[in-house]
Amino acid sequence: MKIRIGTRGSELALWQARHVAARLRPEHEASLVILQTRGDRIDDLPLTQVEGKAFFTAEIERALLDGEVDLAVHSHKDLPVAGPPGLLLAAVPARAAADERLLVRADAHDPAGAVVPLRPGARVGTSSPRRQAQLAALRSDLQLAPLRGNVPTRVRRLLEGRHDAIVLAQAGLERLGLCGEGLPAGLVEVPLPLCVPAPAQGALALQVRADDAALAEVCRQRFADADAEQACAVERQLLSALGGGCNLPLGAHLSVVPAADGRRHYRLLAFLGADHPAPGAAARWAEATAADPQQAIAAVLARLRSGDATGCGPLAGLRVALVGSGELPGAPSRLARRLATLGAQVQHEIVLEIRELPGRAQLPARVAVLQPGDVLAVTSRQAAVRLSGCCVPAGVLVAAVGAATAESLAAVGITAELVGRGGARELAVALRESVAARVARDGGPPQRAVRVLFPCGEAARDELPALAADRTVADFVVEALVCYRSVPAAVPDPLRAADVRVYGSAVAVEAALATGREFEGAATRPARRFALGPGTAAALANAGLSCEAPGDAGPEALVQHLLRVATGAASQSSLAPP
Repeated sequence: MKIRIGTRGSELALWQARHVAARLRPEHEASLVILQTRGDRIDDLPLTQVEGKAFFTAEIERALLDGEVDLAVHSHKDLPVAGPPGLLLAAVPARAAADERLLVRADAHDPAGAVVPLRPGARVGTSSPRRQAQLAALRSDLQLAPLRGNVPTRVRRLLEGRHDAIVLAQAGLERLGLCGEGLPAGLVEVPLPLCVPAPAQGALALQVRADDAALAEVCRQRFADADAEQACAVERQLLSALGGGCNLPLGAHLSVVPAADGRRHYRLLAFLGADHPAPGAAARWAEATAADPQQAIAAVLARLRSGDATGCGPLAGLRVALVGSGELPGAPSRLARRLATLGAQVQHEIVLEIRELPGRAQLPARVAVLQPGDVLAVTSRQAAVRLSGCCVPAGVLVAAVGAATAESLAAVGITAELVGRGGARELAVALRESVAARVARDGGPPQRAVRVLFPCGEAARDELPALAADRTVADFVVEALVCYRSVPAAVPDPLRAADVRVYGSAVAVEAALATGREFEGAATRPARRFALGPGTAAALANAGLSCEAPGDAGPEALVQHLLRVATGAASQSSLAPP
C-alpha cells in the first residue's frame, strides 16, 4: 500500500512523521508530504492574538480530506477537541514522557530557587497560556515573555541571551536529541514536575479519512496503544468540558495508580489558570483518584468549576494560621489567596481588634492639600482601605509598601505608582531613588521640601525614619497621620492546630503572647513560626521566640520559603506525575 504522510516541516514534526513511516515499511511504501500551517506562517505573534483555531492542523486536515495525503501525523495536543467531519482518529501510539522541562542559561540557574530553580526576576520565554499561568502561580517574581518558533529556534534564542530560560516538552527534547549529551553547552536542563502538562502532551495522533477502512486498520494494528488512547481521551474530555482550546490555561494528566484491591485506579491531575472559568477566579490545581476515569473527571471538574480553594497544590495539606486582626471585609489578603492557591489550608487567628482614631477623620483633607511632587506613602492594607473616598491630587506620587497594599489601594480607586517589595525600609530607599530621578529629569533640586503623608496605625508611626533623615537628594518632611489603633481582642480566637503560624505585626505578637498561645512544650505549638516585617521579627526575638526566614522580605518571600520547605526536591512533590 502506498501511503502519503502529511506533516508540518518543523524538525520535530519531521521526526514524528519519519518515525511513523519507518514503522510502516517495508510492507508499505510510505512517503512524506510537507505542508505549511497557519501556525508556522504566523510565528511573530502569540497564538492568543491570532483568530481561529487548529493553527497547526487545519491545512493538513484539508489536504487529507482533499485526497492530497492519506495519513496525517499530528502532535496530539495540537488537535482541536472536535475534529472536522469526514476524518477519523485511527490510532494513538504509545505515549512518550508528558513532563515539562526547563532549559536554563547557566548564569540564571539557581538550585535554591523555590520550586523553579531560577534566580529572582529571571526572564522565561513561553507563549503557552498554560505554562505562563503555572509559572506565575509558582513564582510571581519571574518575567514571562512571549516566545514562538519551533524547538531549535527557541533554543537558539535562549543561547543568544534573549531569555534566561525556556519551557519545553520533555518528549520534544528527547526526540530531537537536545537533552543529556545533546544538551547545548552553557545550558542546564531541569524538570518541572509541578507544571501540569497539556492534555495529550507527549502523544502522537494518526488521522485518516473516515472512509479509508483499510489504512485505519493498518494504523490500529501497527500503532494503537490502549493506555495512551485512554489517557489522552480523558485529558481532552476535561478540556472539552471546560469549553477550551489551545488558549485555555489548562493542564491535565491521567495516570494509573496501584490500589489495595488490585484493580486499576486512575489519578487525574489538573491545573486551571486565573480568571477561568469565570473572571476573578484564582489559579488552582485539582486532582482526584477513582476506579473509573469518568468519576475522576467529574470530581476534578466540580473542584475547578466551584472557584473555591481545592486544597491541592505544592502546599497541599499545610495548615497555616495567620495571626492578627483577620481579613478586611470583602477583601481577602494577597497572602491568604496565594497560600490557598498553592493548596494550603489557611485559617485566620484573630487576636487583635482595630479601633478608629481621630486622624481617620482628618485624612481626606490632609490628602487633598498635597501638591505635585509630594508623596502619599501607604504601608498597610488597613491604612489603604481608610483612604476610601479620598481624592489624590494630580502629580502626587502614591507609594505602596507591597503588592497586597497596592491591591487594597486599587480597591478604593487609588493607583500606586511605586510598589515596594521588601518592607517600609526598602520603600524609603525606593522613594529617595524616585525623587532623585525626578530631580535629574527636571534639571534642579526641588524648590521646597518633599512632603510625605504617611497614614498609618499607632504602632507604625516610626516606620519611615530613614527617609526623613536622608538629605542626599532632597529634604523630606514625613507627616505620620495615625488613623487607627490595634488592640488585643476582647475575645480572641481559640488556638487551633497549625503547622505554620504567621505573625502579621509586632502588636499581634504581643496580643498572642498575652493569650498564652506561645510557650514551650505546648501540644499545639506549630512546627514553624514566621514574621511579616522586621518589627514583627524583633517582637518575637524579644519574647525569646525564634522565627524562620527573614522578617523584612515581604509576604511573597514567605510564600517562596514555604514552597522550598514543603516541596524539598521538586521531584518529591506530590504533584509530580508518575
